[in-house]
Amino acid sequence: MATTSQSRSEELSLLKTQLYTACEETFGADYDKPMTQDDLFALEVVPPKDIKKLMEVITALTNERLLVPVNLHSGLAWKLRPEAEAAKYKLLTSQEQSLVYELIDNAGADGAWQQDMKKKLNIQENTLKKVLKELESRRLIRQVTDVANISKKIWIKYNLKQSAKSTGGPFYTDSTLDEGFIEALMGLIMELARQKGSYLSSSKGTDRRRSASPVLPKKGYVNGHTSEAAMRSRKRGADAMMKDEPEDSNGSAKGISPVAAPVVQKPKRTTVRLPLPAGYIDYITVEEICDEANNIAKGQPLEPRDIQQLLDVLMWDGRIEQIRIGERVGYRAVRVAKQNPERVPLDSPDFWERPVNGLTTAPCGRCPVFELCEEGGPVWAGGCEYFDQWLA
Repeated sequence: MATTSQSRSEELSLLKTQLYTACEETFGADYDKPMTQDDLFALEVVPPKDIKKLMEVITALTNERLLVPVNLHSGLAWKLRPEAEAAKYKLLTSQEQSLVYELIDNAGADGAWQQDMKKKLNIQENTLKKVLKELESRRLIRQVTDVANISKKIWIKYNLKQSAKSTGGPFYTDSTLDEGFIEALMGLIMELARQKGSYLSSSKGTDRRRSASPVLPKKGYVNGHTSEAAMRSRKRGADAMMKDEPEDSNGSAKGISPVAAPVVQKPKRTTVRLPLPAGYIDYITVEEICDEANNIAKGQPLEPRDIQQLLDVLMWDGRIEQIRIGERVGYRAVRVAKQNPERVPLDSPDFWERPVNGLTTAPCGRCPVFELCEEGGPVWAGGCEYFDQWLA
């Protein structure tokens, strides 16, 4: 009988080691993956359909804290625990310490609330505080703060990084919302969406259709000669008026100081930002924005899900819009209408065009050849190329 019992113990120890090794080799370092009964049978360590033998091995591994039981919708499953973490349970000297540490261990990066532990374990508060203090002194656990409720006492494993859910993610610094950092990131996102989702167009480089001036004789011209009536009816310039005045001995007109000829200024080249044509597919994506944003991050790397939160805020504000072409999802800045200055100030960078007045931009007000403009002349309003650009 003793030999049989020893043989079963050796067999169980061997199967236990083989099963744990097979789990590590198959699932690698994914200790969060739940393994079902079928998954463990598929490792071909325990004889197939020998459920009794499999449960004996699982129970032995669970008692040694190498397997963690979890409840799924489909039934019971188990997670693998690293041997180094399982060895920490051997340092615990009481059942209370084991139960408290196990609750904190299973809570993971979110941590375990002290009041929840008290209810689940049904122990006195003084006893719980004593156990927590002992585990903290051994550097097995540590207390952290939850941004959702600062007054809560949350405990996690000592060497575990707190989850973004409880710390607030990269947008919090010492449990305080970093508004300056958020504004800087949103400004960067707007600039990237504006640059990658539009282009600069020069007003002189437009290829809009220009109407040509019809071939009409200029008034006052007959067979290539100018009539006297036409000469008298035409506007006289400053030089012509100065010639009619008598000159003094110095060569200047009496009573009139010399006036320089007006300087005709060429129209300045202006550029406006315009949307990209239909069918354009290379709008910036959340992954590309994340790569650019990490250059200004404060040491804590940003994830695409963090950038997506800011994009959702900008889309809700009507400053960013989503462009979906096939499987690619991009973003571009919304072109704000000048008819809605109450939504966005006129001097805001969200405006793609300069805020100007229609009267000051009329071509006649700054036309360099205004003196030559008349019906039938070389320049006239019906064939003015500047009007075409202004009205388009």
